[in-house]
Amino acid sequence: MALIFVPLIDFRSGRRMMSNLQHEAEALNSHSMVALSDPKAGIFHVNENQLRATGYTAEEVVGKPTSMFYFEEDQALFEEIRDGLDRGRPWSGEMRLRCKNGDFIWTLATILPRLDRNGKLLGSISIRTDITATKAASEQRDLYSMLDGLGDEVYMVDAETLAYTYMNRAALSRTGWSEEDCRSKFLWDNDPEFDVVEFRERLGTLMRGEVEQINSIRRINGVPYDVRKNLIRSADGTNRVVIVMRDTTDQERIEQAKSELLSTISHELRTPMTSIKGAMGLLLSNAAGEMSDKARSMLSIAHRNADRLVNIVNDILDVEKIAAGQMEFNFKRAPLINVLDEAIVANEPFASRFDVSVQKKNFDPEILAEYDFDRTLQVLTNLLSNAAKFSPPGGRIEVSMEQTEERVRINVRDFGKGIPADLQPRIFQRFVQASGQSRNVNGTGLGLYICQLIMEHQAGAIGFDSVEGEGTVFHVDFPAKAEKTEQKPVMVSH
Repeated sequence: MALIFVPLIDFRSGRRMMSNLQHEAEALNSHSMVALSDPKAGIFHVNENQLRATGYTAEEVVGKPTSMFYFEEDQALFEEIRDGLDRGRPWSGEMRLRCKNGDFIWTLATILPRLDRNGKLLGSISIRTDITATKAASEQRDLYSMLDGLGDEVYMVDAETLAYTYMNRAALSRTGWSEEDCRSKFLWDNDPEFDVVEFRERLGTLMRGEVEQINSIRRINGVPYDVRKNLIRSADGTNRVVIVMRDTTDQERIEQAKSELLSTISHELRTPMTSIKGAMGLLLSNAAGEMSDKARSMLSIAHRNADRLVNIVNDILDVEKIAAGQMEFNFKRAPLINVLDEAIVANEPFASRFDVSVQKKNFDPEILAEYDFDRTLQVLTNLLSNAAKFSPPGGRIEVSMEQTEERVRINVRDFGKGIPADLQPRIFQRFVQASGQSRNVNGTGLGLYICQLIMEHQAGAIGFDSVEGEGTVFHVDFPAKAEKTEQKPVMVSH
């Protein structure tokens, strides 16, 4: 084993000094990680402790730059240390040391310059102590102290074994476990319906970095919870899942009150608005006699806006009915071509108004799905009318069908301007419209939101693909096989 000393021999006491230095060097080598480098930061010696801690062999390290032990994001620190060494300044502090397998260890390092008599840099001596366990324990204490004061329930789970490693006070209080109890428990001990396979599939998206967080809504013993899962890597390199559960009882109560108020207002508005719209229609048909062109123009504007208000009220009532589980769904397994043909015939006059044709593609009368005819017709009518409004004059809409083992899909494609990129993430939210994209026709901004609720209630889905300048295709999916569909409230975000 090479020793890290430069012998300075006094002939009067040379043997004694040599002996002391050897003992000090041996002690240093036995307790610390030591590396020696040349003036260009090339490694020419690493002791066994550092090799063992990082997983390298001497052959893999000697002759390589010391930067091999630094992560890319730590290169600025490496340059800072090198700059100081060039000026004869030592460096001391905490730093990560990269291991062969890509993991890291935390070290307390002292890096000293080796200078000749003229102050020229001959190289450096790095002396390190592994503080990974100490740092992990310190980080854990600080983290746990903060989490214990939260009102939300916080759980930490080992990503490999799914065993609990920590619960804060709120979580322990709900489960009735002690700190000692939780260390011997697994995720399924807190949830009899826990699905290990499904959980690991979703956890995989976190592990691969595909998503930063997984959100869900659950009810436990009748209490609604907003559940969020994140992945954290500890100082020792282990992966843990942090699960935060927030009781949303108060929020749900507020949302329910808002829904009831909105529903009441909508009901109270619909009757007078329908009456106003009807009276305007009679006036426009000269039921009360002829009127001037200016009066007719102003009344026409008022009539169109009254019509829009009635549509908004009806859409709001539809949303609230679906959310409360009060909208009836009559599910039957039938050919999808039945509702498609009905939707196309019903919307052809509207499409003609915009000089747009509707074309069928790959219609198959043998493709079946379980769906509610009227509600699915409502979805398709919305998609077809939107496609007409967003199509250029003389354009076309393509309606097609396709089937796989898992799903049955209906596509409604237009060749208009496409949905702006900044709007796409919000297109299914309430009161969101592609302003300025359609041709002088304003909607309520609730149509696609309602379509999404209807499809979710039918165990299906709705989505889209859009390229600005080329057009948009909305697709509606139904399960290929019949599933048991229950009448239940739909979670609505206000």
